[in-house]
Amino acid sequence: MIIDFTIQNFRSIKDETLLSMHVESPRNHLSTHVAYPAGDRIGVLRSIGIYGANASGKTNILLAFQALQNLVVYSGDLKEGEPIPWYDPYRLSDATKKAPVKFELEFFSHDNIRYLYSVSFTHTSIIEESLDFFPTRQKANIFKRTENDSWETIQFGGHYKGGARRIPIFKNNSYLSKAANSAAAADVIRAAYDFFRKDIAILGPNQQVLMSDMNEYEKSIDFTSKLLCLVDTGIARIKVHKNENFSPDFIPDNLPEKVKKVLIERSKLQLFFAHENESGDLEEFEEDRESEGTQKLFSFLPMLQGVLSSGGIIFMDELENSFHPHIAELIIKLFNDSEVNTKNAQLIFTTHNIQLMNPARMRRDQIWFTEKIRGKTQLYSLDSFDKKEVKSNSPFDDWYDDGRFGALPSIDYMSISKLLRPAEDEKLAEDNKNSNFFE
Repeated sequence: MIIDFTIQNFRSIKDETLLSMHVESPRNHLSTHVAYPAGDRIGVLRSIGIYGANASGKTNILLAFQALQNLVVYSGDLKEGEPIPWYDPYRLSDATKKAPVKFELEFFSHDNIRYLYSVSFTHTSIIEESLDFFPTRQKANIFKRTENDSWETIQFGGHYKGGARRIPIFKNNSYLSKAANSAAAADVIRAAYDFFRKDIAILGPNQQVLMSDMNEYEKSIDFTSKLLCLVDTGIARIKVHKNENFSPDFIPDNLPEKVKKVLIERSKLQLFFAHENESGDLEEFEEDRESEGTQKLFSFLPMLQGVLSSGGIIFMDELENSFHPHIAELIIKLFNDSEVNTKNAQLIFTTHNIQLMNPARMRRDQIWFTEKIRGKTQLYSLDSFDKKEVKSNSPFDDWYDDGRFGALPSIDYMSISKLLRPAEDEKLAEDNKNSNFFE
């Protein structure tokens, strides 16, 4: 589970910015929305929603997570001198154009060990990197790397045990990435790395989910079929026919081999969605005959099942573009339900759907806003407002719509309408034409 995420100098986020899922002072309001992965010491939110105007930086929060994930998982594969492709600084200031991007993530791994990973990097080099964990209530360092360190001078804490330490790396390699991919990696390193590699899924608007394990995919179809029947899609059953001789006509060459293999295997599965006809019999339709919304939901549900059963994290950009508001509400409700979400899975989403911002559905600390001021994204929580004025039962949605919390688009209707009005000479010509017509 993610506790805190700090971003600095990434895309529209110039200054140090904190997105926190840590519950500072648990309250009775929707208390089941809070999980306690380490007993009752630290409360962590099961879901949060980020609101804001278009281009305010909502998506950049999720892209920052993705950049950090890619840096940890893939930078170990970079050859000497290759640029770090996830370096994307704030470009509206000369002071930041070439300055390091900085990320810090505090999280719980699958074994409920609390970690703190920090990294800063430029286009060509990792400047600083460190990994700490909490074997007790006190923080202990696993490794620390500074700008002047080579792989031979990286510092290691006393808790780094059971694996090789001095692993050769280039300046553009994350030590965590390189060390964890070694067969001699210590368990404490591997557990932190696996959190980034296995536990995080990031979905952009309208992005389809592609499961890599085809056996698990086929097993999940029965579950998906049952669930689709329960959300009023009209589907009674899904049937699968396998055609070993079928293959897709075209697969882009630039895709990773693993993805190509999955696409080929997936194309051999022909899915038929059965609907009940007027006589009560079942009529089968090919997958592409289903609505776009049903296809998206069908693609997403196996991931939902997998994340809830394993305790992973889903980031979804523009939730309302993927699902009907009632389906979006259902997904959030499942994550917030402690009886369903027993493995402490998390959902982080961006949205414009004000219906979801309701005290019956979300806590104050689950609602976040982005606002862009002079090109810079500001991120803040509803919980930062005066609690005497904005209470747990306040109508968040109505007050947001009224502009009390900011993070709304500024629309100058008079200027827009003036821009779209016909030019005076065009209007005069049209008036003359109409006048001549009636003479």
